[in-house]
Amino acid sequence: MSASPACRPMGLSDSRGMDRLLRHLIVFISVMTVLILLLSISLLQYRVSISVSASILASLLSVPMGIAAIFTLRSRSTSGPWFGVSFLSISSFSLLISGITIFSMGHGFQGALYAILGISSIRRVRVLRSRAFTQWYSGSSGSDSGIVLSQDEVLATCPSCHSILAVIPSKLGIQDKCPSCSGSLIRDSPGQ
Repeated sequence: MSASPACRPMGLSDSRGMDRLLRHLIVFISVMTVLILLLSISLLQYRVSISVSASILASLLSVPMGIAAIFTLRSRSTSGPWFGVSFLSISSFSLLISGITIFSMGHGFQGALYAILGISSIRRVRVLRSRAFTQWYSGSSGSDSGIVLSQDEVLATCPSCHSILAVIPSKLGIQDKCPSCSGSLIRDSPGQ
């Protein structure tokens, strides 16, 4: 399927858009590191079991990884994406196990929130592993390293597969599909 005139897949992209994406990832990892630390402290109130112990251990392992990810991504170190992927993977495991454990203890709402945070964390791994991001991250030191956006284009991610796309918002319609996964780029109604 060919890309619609309203969007095109990005190989490399301009630095401004990727710099914003990198800042978003750093903020997300920073917030998740604090949440994981608070989670490990809050788990101490529950009766000790294998799942609670595994959650606390995974949480405590992920906090140093989160701190390392923040610093290495900010300094654009070559190990930054590895630390980011490692942190997000460990923290999502920790959050999912904690969510299931807390849900099974009768705290359904709190358990569901932890599980949703875990899913949200693992979805960021795709961005860190995307070809466009890794090429930009490794090949750019602040200057443009590839395709330049036209005046009307902006960077966006597909809501289904998280591919990085160049889109022209004024030309997007409900019929437009992602060139990577064929998923819809616009939802039918605001409630969906």
